[in-house]
Parts: sequence; C-alpha cells; structure tokens
Amino acid sequence: MKNVASLAAAVAIVSTVLSGAVVEARTGPRPFRLTLDGYVGNPPAGRREQADLRLQAGQKDVRFQVTRARVSGSSILPATIFSRVRPYRPNFLLRGKRELIQRVAQAAPGDHLRIEGGWRSGSRDLLLWSVEPLKSAGEAAKP
Repeated sequence: MKNVASLAAAVAIVSTVLSGAVVEARTGPRPFRLTLDGYVGNPPAGRREQADLRLQAGQKDVRFQVTRARVSGSSILPATIFSRVRPYRPNFLLRGKRELIQRVAQAAPGDHLRIEGGWRSGSRDLLLWSVEPLKSAGEAAKP
C-alpha cells in the first residue's frame, strides 16, 4: 500500500511539473510590461535620448525618441530590451487594437506619447495596452 501511495505522489509531482512546462512551451514566457515615454521624430541637434527606436505602426514606420522607460514586475532593465531589438529595423512591431496602433501611426513629429505594452524576450512584437498623449515640459497634453 505504501508503494502505491508513493507512486501516486510521484505521479502527481511529475504531472504538475510537466503541465507547467507544457503551458510555458505553449504560451511562451510571460510578457514584460514595458512603458515608453517619449516623442515622435528626430532628436534635436546634439541631443541623445535613452533610445532612438523605429516602431512599425500598421504600414508606417515611426521614429520614436524614448525619454523615459520602465519595466514593471521584472528585474530586466529597459536598456537590455533595447539592446535585444537594436539590430532589427523596425525595432518593434506594434500589435493590438487598431485604434492604439493608429494613435502611433498618426502622431506628428514632436507629439509626446506614453506607450504601454507587453514584450516577450526573443520577439520584436510589442502588444499595445495603451497609447496616451503625454505632457512635455511646459506644454499641455495634446487632445
């Protein structure tokens, strides 16, 4: 009887470990919550921001200057994410609701935005959760 109980316990442990591995393999690693504050367009002469990104928003590539970046719920640094996507053009492929992608695609040079989304290691996809106008220093938020 002890052997049956021990076997059942071992099977339960193996099943739990394997089911977690199967779920991880099927869905991939949990996305990192990435928040990018910045503006559309080229940086002013002599100025260098935290990152100079190319974002594919629908059929349009948008140059985006990151002035502040944060990763929530993880110890990975934004600079690490930027270094992983730096070799590719565009750096990020924006995914998600069409209206969010259009907010980025239709932004004019100089528009300040806060872009929040999920990014998985090994991917260039940035799944948009929100895109909002952002106040710049001394400027009211654009409608």
